[in-house]
Amino acid sequence: MKLQNFVSVEDFQRLHIALGWKVLDNLAVKKALENSMLVVSAVEEGKTIGMARIIGDGYTHGFLCDVMVLPDFQGRGVGKLLVQNLMERLQEYVNKNCDEFMVELTPTKNNASFYVKCGFKHKPEEMEGCYLWLKNQNIYDKQSKKYVMHLKSSPFESIKNGHKTIEMRLNDEKRQILKNGDIIIFVNDDDNLKIIKTKIKSLHPFKNFEELYSHFDKSKLGYKKNEMASPDDMSKYYSKENIEKYGVLGIEIEVIE
Repeated sequence: MKLQNFVSVEDFQRLHIALGWKVLDNLAVKKALENSMLVVSAVEEGKTIGMARIIGDGYTHGFLCDVMVLPDFQGRGVGKLLVQNLMERLQEYVNKNCDEFMVELTPTKNNASFYVKCGFKHKPEEMEGCYLWLKNQNIYDKQSKKYVMHLKSSPFESIKNGHKTIEMRLNDEKRQILKNGDIIIFVNDDDNLKIIKTKIKSLHPFKNFEELYSHFDKSKLGYKKNEMASPDDMSKYYSKENIEKYGVLGIEIEVIE
């Protein structure tokens, strides 16, 4: 058996008929196959015995559909090979073109376990179908997560131009879950269409902002040469009680996009 990145209209229709699925218009099938993101078929002794394809917008969402294997060849792992082939190729595509990409599917009756074995997630208490998020492996580490933080225009631009490399926050429950390699998306509160993607290089916890300010050069905190750097500047964001309760955190970041 071999896999190929193509299926003919004739074989598509033949698989549909063999499985008792609806027969579609030939021209519609031709256009559907041409507009698919990815297609794979399984061929044995010159005969197409199965196929699958992914359709989608090419950047954020896709749908796995038409996973078909002829009845005489079911139970031999053909379907799993087809899905794995598509997901491996899709991962390569995501690495070149996307940030994160979600693949969804609607399993046929009692067939969700098959897709779970293929790596998909199935949470019937939350949704009917199955899904899987693929992340750009050039950006995300295996265990890295993505978080969103908001900034005013001045610190936002300072991070964007590479001047500010330490973001200062209260080390509360939200920040205590951060780890090296995580992604932080900074959103400009004055213009929500402006975002910066950064990666955490290192985390620096301190008892208070006085300790933090004494540890870093003021330029890394976003201050210009002619500006006075004072830990009191952070009192407008965080109360003394919360600083004493949680401590503070210097998040060392690098812009990745």
